[in-house]
Amino acid sequence: MLAVYLAVISDEDDKNYFEKLYIKYRQVMYKIAYSVLHNSQDAEDAVHQAFLQISGEIDKIRSIPCQEMVSYFVIISRNTAVNIYNENKTRASHGISAIEDNMYVEIDFFEKYDYKKLVEKITLLPQMYKDILFLRYLEGFSAKETARMLGITIENVYKRTERAKSILKELLDKEECCNE
Repeated sequence: MLAVYLAVISDEDDKNYFEKLYIKYRQVMYKIAYSVLHNSQDAEDAVHQAFLQISGEIDKIRSIPCQEMVSYFVIISRNTAVNIYNENKTRASHGISAIEDNMYVEIDFFEKYDYKKLVEKITLLPQMYKDILFLRYLEGFSAKETARMLGITIENVYKRTERAKSILKELLDKEECCNE
């Protein structure tokens, strides 16, 4: 399979870098995918799809600090696995759930809080919202890049971002009210 991913990459240095990443993270990614899917074939498919996404984003991946690389690979593999799980579930039930509406929260709202307080509250968010905030604001990926990496639509990236900010705002407001 490695040859398939390397075929997408043109630069020789990028190929070598990708090969090292593949060898280092493929087992971790498989374990994450299997823990979501509980099926070895689906887990292998998830890892394959994740590495295809990664091979297309090798320039961006080079900019991720080493200490955050594991988090990146875990997020990509878990979200790819969740997408496969949801596709399988949708096919089985033929049902589509409704998406709730949340208010729009300006990012400027969060500037009045210190970094430690924000990180503390972000850790309380559901994982999919933590992932969105991590990729969008900490790593600086665009909505389009984030959508591609997580295997979701751009609209879904925007919606999850707004939901994450809304929940984060509620958590901060609640603490502020309690401290007064």
